[in-house]
Amino acid sequence: SSSLRSEVLSHFSFDSLRDCTYFDDISDGAIFSLIKNLEPYLAVAGEKLSVIGEPCYDLYVFQKGSVRTKDATGAIANVAEGDMIGHLATQAKSHKEGLPTHSLEINFISANFSKSKNGNPYVIVKNGRYRCRSLIKSTRNWMETIDMKVKVENADNSHKTELIVKEWRKRQNHVVVGYGEIIVTESSLGDVMVCPIHDDRGRNVGTIELRAKLCRLSASDALTSHEMTSTALSFSHLYRLPISADKELRKYLDLSRRSNFVERIPQVWEGTEVEKDSTDAAVDWDLSIETEGLGLSNNV
Repeated sequence: SSSLRSEVLSHFSFDSLRDCTYFDDISDGAIFSLIKNLEPYLAVAGEKLSVIGEPCYDLYVFQKGSVRTKDATGAIANVAEGDMIGHLATQAKSHKEGLPTHSLEINFISANFSKSKNGNPYVIVKNGRYRCRSLIKSTRNWMETIDMKVKVENADNSHKTELIVKEWRKRQNHVVVGYGEIIVTESSLGDVMVCPIHDDRGRNVGTIELRAKLCRLSASDALTSHEMTSTALSFSHLYRLPISADKELRKYLDLSRRSNFVERIPQVWEGTEVEKDSTDAAVDWDLSIETEGLGLSNNV
């Protein structure tokens, strides 16, 4: 049924749309209206979902699979499940948070988790609303480096990064193992640090051993565009939202904010003259209707 379909789409995509900076200016009810326009989409390996310098007519909610982004300088990152893909999403982020000023390099050395027993762990690295993820690991020795471009605004040039450890399970939802955070400054020498990971009750569930460095972007590495090229590396499941559906919704939202109710009514009264009041004065509700020839009296 349509109601069941909406419930399923809402379960898997509402949080992604609500957290997307592009939709910050619309209500939860408007988000639910957009969800009705979502379509399941299967991307094949090598398919490009967005390309730098080319129009992007859809937004995508990434569910499962493997999708990688590349920015204008060639930096790559793995897209985290639940993230939005499309130029409108990245444009809204850059307008709100600004373009990156620094490069953050995190080298994951090893990890030890007491609760990760039913699947293989991985880490989502979160900086503001920008996220990427590590590869899925089957051993304690990770030896993986993640590079991200971040916006640093603190006077002491320090930057806080959140780490979300999740557990990959085949044919099941990925389970959150725990959370941690690191603070890196420009003066950090890349020494080994141990980041404790706690679950949502504050209990320690493991540690990650890593190195982190923060450097100001050089002129050649600085971004001048928010756009990214997003490519599926394998069969990937997404939900697709046509931008035309968003434009249609915003058109009606704009009409609903107009003070004069006549301007919000579709022009279907052909031949009927309605006096429009462009001021904030009360609207004349005593509208005269032409009834000549219909055998009706105006005095009803």
